[in-house]
Order: sequence, then C-alpha cells, then structure tokens
Amino acid sequence: GTLAEAQTRQNPTSAMGDQDWNTVTFSNKPHKPPGAANKQEFNRALREGGVVESTKKYAGGKNAGVTSGAGINAAKLDAETEELKHNKVDLNLSKSLQQARMAKKMTQDQLAKQLNIDKKIIAEYESGKAIPNGQLIAKFERALGAKLPRPPKK
Repeated sequence: GTLAEAQTRQNPTSAMGDQDWNTVTFSNKPHKPPGAANKQEFNRALREGGVVESTKKYAGGKNAGVTSGAGINAAKLDAETEELKHNKVDLNLSKSLQQARMAKKMTQDQLAKQLNIDKKIIAEYESGKAIPNGQLIAKFERALGAKLPRPPKK
C-alpha cells in the first residue's frame, strides 16, 4: 500500500492523535439558567409575600404559534373581495391540450404512460377541473411538441 497506510499500521494512534476525546454527559433534566427559581422556591416566596415575577407566554406550551397562520392570512383575506376559489385550468388550455393530443393520435392513457403520470390528471386538465401546474404544462408541451397557453399570473 501507500506510505500513509504503512505508518498507520505501525502506529495506529497517530491517525487519531489529534482528535478530542472529552467525555460528554447527557441527562433527562433540563438545564436551568442561574437564578431560575424552582416550584418550591416560587411557592415559598408567594407565602412569605416576596417579589414574584411571572410572565404569561402567548400560546405557551402549545404549537398554535407555529401552525395557525391566521395572523398572516387575515389581512390577505380582508383584502380579497372576490369569492375564494382555486385557479382552474383555462378553457383555452384544456381545448388545445386535447387537440394537440388528438393530432399526435394519442389516447389520454398513452400520454399519461409516456409522462409517467396518472391518466386522471390528463382527464382533469382536459375537462378544466385541474389546478394548473407550470411544470406539468411544460411536460405536456414537450411530449406533444406543441405550445400550450399558460394561465395568467396573478
């Protein structure tokens, strides 16, 4: 082998000589910052009339702050005047997709197999029920060799 391998074989500690081998201890008890009162000290201070400071955390102990985006979307919803609906595939897109597929003499099933997607997706696009996806429309364009009308951006 190489010179390095030979040296490692002769002195196996030299390969790991410069590593840090300090002991690390894990425990289940959470680390308390200095000055943090435990429950007994807190209650004793309450009984003796001492100064006790406690702060109520918003949604403390709950995951509500992370999951509910109500504050973020509330303004958007207030500003929204029309009824809230998903973007649907434009009628022009569904017709031209169908015509391009027919021009290639392909069935929905054949096109779906070629693109490795479910044939229900193609049926939804052609019926105008699908939510438009730019990547998928680009796949259709490549497979059918035709330019399809894109949905307008909001």
